[in-house]
Amino acid sequence: MTTFDALLRQSQLMSKKIHAMAVEKSVRGTLRDSEPSPAEAVDFVVFFADGPGQTYQLEQWTAPFEALQDRGYGVCLVVMNALSARLLAQRTRLPIYLSRSMERIEAALASWGTSGIFYVNNSQVNFTMLRISGPAHVHLSHGESEKSSMVSNQLKAYDYAFIAGQAAQSRIMESIPRLDPSALVQIGRPQLDIAVPGAAARPPGSRTRVLYAPTWEGDGKNMAYTSVISVGAKLVEALLADDRFTVVFRPHPKTGSWSAKARHELAHIQRAIGTAATKEPHAGHRVEVSGDSSRSIVDADVVLCDISAMAMDAIGLDRPLLLLHSADTRMIRELAPEQSLSLEQAGTLLQGQAEDLLETIANLGKSRPSGQQRSLRAKVFGDPALGSATERFIAAAIAVTGPEGRG
Repeated sequence: MTTFDALLRQSQLMSKKIHAMAVEKSVRGTLRDSEPSPAEAVDFVVFFADGPGQTYQLEQWTAPFEALQDRGYGVCLVVMNALSARLLAQRTRLPIYLSRSMERIEAALASWGTSGIFYVNNSQVNFTMLRISGPAHVHLSHGESEKSSMVSNQLKAYDYAFIAGQAAQSRIMESIPRLDPSALVQIGRPQLDIAVPGAAARPPGSRTRVLYAPTWEGDGKNMAYTSVISVGAKLVEALLADDRFTVVFRPHPKTGSWSAKARHELAHIQRAIGTAATKEPHAGHRVEVSGDSSRSIVDADVVLCDISAMAMDAIGLDRPLLLLHSADTRMIRELAPEQSLSLEQAGTLLQGQAEDLLETIANLGKSRPSGQQRSLRAKVFGDPALGSATERFIAAAIAVTGPEGRG
């Protein structure tokens, strides 16, 4: 991040913070009817301190917590940003408690008799919340991937970390010394349990639907996994120029938030797809920025991803994957050779041999996932990979926090 980018980001964050404070009173008024009273029992809270740009991290967990609520347990989202609270209120039926005061939050949890506090990220404010003794503190993260953030030493701060499966267990134990393995609880990926019908049948001769779902640029060199900056535009332009493909572009919500170059390349890709969609409206080219990402994966014939949760979800949802990478990981070594490509290799191919890369993508789109990919699926998400994770999550949440059933 350049000095200009850093100053711009600081200015934007300050502006958003001021806006959140300005609307807090009105948002609090709209939440008042659903907010738990001090006398109510709230067994589980999900703590979220960040702004609306980060709410995607929490939104993917609302359905599992709604399922927990349906079992008769008290559940509440505890949110510190008014803009986030307003957005979340439109997207979940879970009650929301809004406060910027940690003292008030602590008092509310005490009155509710809360036994479990859940976290979807490692926000710095989490570590103020962790001062509260009594409730179990559980880290959930917001996706399963091989990014370095998934093996942060910060996991030691929580009583438990709910993880997807054996692949995460091995990765964490190899990377974080002196971590108690009993703190890791495997639950699969509840987000993939949501009923998602298979992709609609398309007539013979239809275009191969390619989902390009890159990650964001990251906030440091150790998190720089995106393909958007180096090869994204050239890759998309090559796909758009080939009438075998329909291109669906689903960028990470934070793409361009830290890098002017990423913002520029993102806009370039969006313009290219917009132009192609106008010229060939029946081709189906489009940009997706909202809705369930699982739906995007299921609708695709082949998924192009960076090292990210989207790549893991493609494996979980059994869609052929081509992984674009800038780092050597276990996942790369366990996929079939034709299913992984370094960003350097991709750049070289797109300079002079794009037809070879396009042929690989076309072949993947016509095939079922490789045996290697399906073997990796069991390691990442457990067996069965789909259909049972929500139940595993509910059982684990109850087991580690110990509330009494109410339904």
